[in-house]
Amino acid sequence: MLTWIKAFWPKKEHKEIPFTIFAGFWFTYLFVRVLVYVFPELFLNVKGVHVHHFSYGIIILTLVGFYSLVMNPRGNKLFKTAFFFGIGLALTYDELGMWLQLRDDNVARWGYDAIALISVGFVNLLYLDHHWKSLTRSLRKLLSF
Repeated sequence: MLTWIKAFWPKKEHKEIPFTIFAGFWFTYLFVRVLVYVFPELFLNVKGVHVHHFSYGIIILTLVGFYSLVMNPRGNKLFKTAFFFGIGLALTYDELGMWLQLRDDNVARWGYDAIALISVGFVNLLYLDHHWKSLTRSLRKLLSF
């Protein structure tokens, strides 16, 4: 029933890449939040249009995705790619409310919620796999009668 979980759940020895993504994600999120609060007027302005940092995140995610598919990185390049993927995730999802509502007012809460949910997902993926496997076994026993 819940065998689909095994398809994308990394084995213990393969958690370095998700952890690298998570590290890049949190490093970037904290850096950007501090930067935005300390220097609120520091942003790119193109002909009167404020370019928000989710735009940079989308560009990074696009480039990392293309690079991953075309170049198939291995070894150290794979870790660098994973770190840049985390950077793109943080820049994009920090401003989730802005790209869902297409306005710049009172949407910060959506970004905080998105960052929290993504973080909970990573923590589950990286540290709680044994609990999820135990729950899956218990559900199988319960549902099989």
